[in-house]
Amino acid sequence: MPGAPDTVPLLSVVTPTFNNEAVLRRSIEGWRGHGGDAIEVIVVEDGCRDGTAAYLEAELQTTWGRAHLRGVHEEDAHELRCTNRGFSEARGALLAAWQDDMFLQVPWFVPEILSTFDAYPEIGLLCLSRGLLCLPCEEPIERWQDLSDWNRLQSTIGIGPSNWVNLQEVDAVIRPWIVRRTCLDRVGMLDEAFRPTEWDEADFAFRVRHAGWKVATYGYERLGAYFHFGSTTLGNPSAAYYERVLRNGRLFHSRWDDKIRRDHPRVRKTWRRRATAGGWLATAARMARAGASRFRGARAKAGSA
Repeated sequence: MPGAPDTVPLLSVVTPTFNNEAVLRRSIEGWRGHGGDAIEVIVVEDGCRDGTAAYLEAELQTTWGRAHLRGVHEEDAHELRCTNRGFSEARGALLAAWQDDMFLQVPWFVPEILSTFDAYPEIGLLCLSRGLLCLPCEEPIERWQDLSDWNRLQSTIGIGPSNWVNLQEVDAVIRPWIVRRTCLDRVGMLDEAFRPTEWDEADFAFRVRHAGWKVATYGYERLGAYFHFGSTTLGNPSAAYYERVLRNGRLFHSRWDDKIRRDHPRVRKTWRRRATAGGWLATAARMARAGASRFRGARAKAGSA
């Protein structure tokens, strides 16, 4: 599946996909409409049996596709290996792990990301939705639900209200996220011991931190920079899936529990966002809507008292 733009991109967006053509089209349109000239989108087509391959072939012949789109084929590799394949093909200094049901909605996102990594060389990995805080917990992990016990794992976008204007240091990430190529070169790809997926990116984040970089998060999804449609390929998870989640979670904790105990008491750093004027305007509008919503909720609660 051809496609190799002449200009070296600054940001490579890696998107695995499987039998999700209609949703993938929306994802590609988001990057076409709002991604600008500094990107390449690498779609890893994982043995699709719908119209995805034909759609990509046609897109690669368009003016935008020739400049910014690349397609590679895998055969039932699943998300982890597809992400690694995309990273191996990517040429940008920054690499994004992106899902095919995520739709970029604003033009200020990519400039802010580029400015952020340029301004803060200590940040190696940035989560774009919610990061994770890992807490020491002596309770045994017997069920997959134990892995997400709030005493062991907490999701966060940072402490409000400063989380509207600041990035927050976290321990681990969930998709989508962006990593420096220099980090990837140092620590290696996602570990295939976690295949087909689950806990691979948390392990990757800890390897990035162990190598000396910081891991951060900011709530770009809350801000409306992109819209996450929600899982359209997993369906109803099976018992075997949850067994893999449990196995991989135990593997992660066997590797990193000592570091979790050592690192958890630290003060986590914050960084001021490197937003454009458009980004700050969007932030002000979202903050105003959030404040109005809280006010209406408080009035309704008072009225029912």
